[in-house]
Amino acid sequence: MRRHSLAFRAHRRQRGTTMIELLVAFVIFSFGMLGLAGLQTKILAQGQSGLYRSQAAALTADVLDQMRSSIIAARAGKWNTTTGTHASSVTVTGGGIADTELQKWKRQVETQLPGGEASITVDASVAGVNNSVTIVIQWDDSRGREAVQSFTTVSRL
Repeated sequence: MRRHSLAFRAHRRQRGTTMIELLVAFVIFSFGMLGLAGLQTKILAQGQSGLYRSQAAALTADVLDQMRSSIIAARAGKWNTTTGTHASSVTVTGGGIADTELQKWKRQVETQLPGGEASITVDASVAGVNNSVTIVIQWDDSRGREAVQSFTTVSRL
C-alpha cells in the first residue's frame, strides 16, 4: 500500500508539466512558421525580380531585331531615344517605320515593367562601319533587391 501512495504523490506533484511542454512546443512551432512565411515572401519577390529581368532581355532582343531590319534608319539615328521620353511623346511621322516601331516598343517597356523606361543610343562610327548600339532599360523593383534595376546591352548593328 505504501508504494501506491508514493506513486500517487509523485504524480500529483508533476501536474501541469505537459501543459507547459505543450506551450513551449507551440511557441517554437510558431517561430518556425513565421520564419517560413518570411522565406516564402522573399522567394516570391526574387522570382518577380527575375521575371522583370527576363522581360527586359526579351524587349532588348526584340528592338535589336527591329533595328537590324531597318538598319539604314538605325544608322541615321532614328531609333535614338532617352529614358525620359515616354511612348506618348514619340512623334510618328508618315514615312518612317522606325518611329511607329519605336513608339510600340516604348509602350511595351512601360506596360510590361513597373515604372519602365528605356533609352537607345546609336554610335555611328566612321562611314557606317562599327556601328554600336547601347540599350538601357530601367524599372522599379522595390519589391525585389533594389528600388531601381537597370539592364544594359551594347551590341553592333
